[in-house]
Amino acid sequence: MDEKTVVLGGGSLGLLLAGKLCAAGLKCVVWTRTREQAARLNEDGLIVEERGGESAVRLPAVACAWEDAAPAAGIVLLAVKQPALTERLLKRLAELVPPGGTVVPFQNGVGHIEALREALPGREIVVAVTTEGALRTEANRVRHTGAGDIRLGDDGLSRPERLIAVERMLTQAGFSVFLSKQLDKETMRKLLINAVINPITAILRIPNGGIAESPERLALAKALFRETFEVLGPHGLDGESDLWQAVLRVCEATAGNRSSMLQDVEAGRATEIDSINGAIARMAAKQGLDAPWNRAVTALVKAIH
Repeated sequence: MDEKTVVLGGGSLGLLLAGKLCAAGLKCVVWTRTREQAARLNEDGLIVEERGGESAVRLPAVACAWEDAAPAAGIVLLAVKQPALTERLLKRLAELVPPGGTVVPFQNGVGHIEALREALPGREIVVAVTTEGALRTEANRVRHTGAGDIRLGDDGLSRPERLIAVERMLTQAGFSVFLSKQLDKETMRKLLINAVINPITAILRIPNGGIAESPERLALAKALFRETFEVLGPHGLDGESDLWQAVLRVCEATAGNRSSMLQDVEAGRATEIDSINGAIARMAAKQGLDAPWNRAVTALVKAIH
């Protein structure tokens, strides 16, 4: 079986992960959704641009469509979005990742970890949360739009050494990597930030920094934030004022970035709205709360698509 690290997903984050791994001299193969993208990567290489596109490096790449892939004994970085985690893909993953294998999911939102554990018994699931920013501009070209970090959790691992192996690999690739004993809290924090920034930027068709450009947009963001914080508070979040400032800092630090949800809307792709704001609305219902703002943005984003 193939001992290379696998990046499953040829989107923005997948190409960024693969590019950084290849640039560091690490063996890596990209499993893409289509044979056409795999052929482009194999023939023309993987081009990684730094922020602003002022510098770019072309790297030799090895790719194949995941339908054609051979089982992998190495680490599989799962960089597809939540809507791509269909029953068909999960079944194929069970064929490609043998028992004892390691899968590192990078999805936004909630619900995917449970689905992966159910579909992949006997595999090690190293949960990842990242704030890295990336934009795929061509099938084989990605721009690193914002440096962030990657946080890894060890909850439920039967072989903790797999966590260390993932950390070392990603650190060698140049990422800022942290191990967290509170990854559930980190996941909720990111969910809160995504639940505010992603739908607003997608609906208004604005970059992240555009949220702070008018009092009306800020008021919309604050209302959505307050409702979401109330729902997520019982799941380990506290410090409402600090978290609101964190949302504003992300908007400022990634001012020129187009959120992943905005990119999906513009490309006519399915979005992660159901696993972000839709999930928050469902969580609210279980708590006996109403979440009209989250329900509204969920409906609006779905209506756009």
